[in-house]
Amino acid sequence: MMRVVIGIGLVACVVLGVRGAGAEQAGPQVPKDWKFAMPAGDAAAGKAAFVKLQCTLCHKVPGAGLPGTRESDVGPELGPGYGKLPPEYVAESIVNRHKYISGTLEKYTGVDKVSSKMSDLSDQMSVREMIDVVAFIHELGAPAGKK
Repeated sequence: MMRVVIGIGLVACVVLGVRGAGAEQAGPQVPKDWKFAMPAGDAAAGKAAFVKLQCTLCHKVPGAGLPGTRESDVGPELGPGYGKLPPEYVAESIVNRHKYISGTLEKYTGVDKVSSKMSDLSDQMSVREMIDVVAFIHELGAPAGKK
């Protein structure tokens, strides 16, 4: 009987201690100066992932030595201008492909004239591949000798 009373008392103390006398329990907090930043990627691995994921079917990348398999103007040409965009923006354009559509809307949107024609890569592309593809695209805008 003594163990049950002590056990109940201990549970009551823990519950009251966690909840306190009406005090709110603080959850995780976002640090004050937090901002998402893309981790460093491997541009060579990103180029390989770009080919593996068949991105060249819709995107041309001048000067990158990639196979010219682009069948039509499905996606924008990824030249040096894309390499000058913030890496986080490039990543979001891959992950959330309908939020911002580059170029002429009629050219890159689907039948609904709102959604991007870009395929959903979430079940094909690993996080590491995305980081590396972003590094590859970002390297396109690097000045000669900085690649």
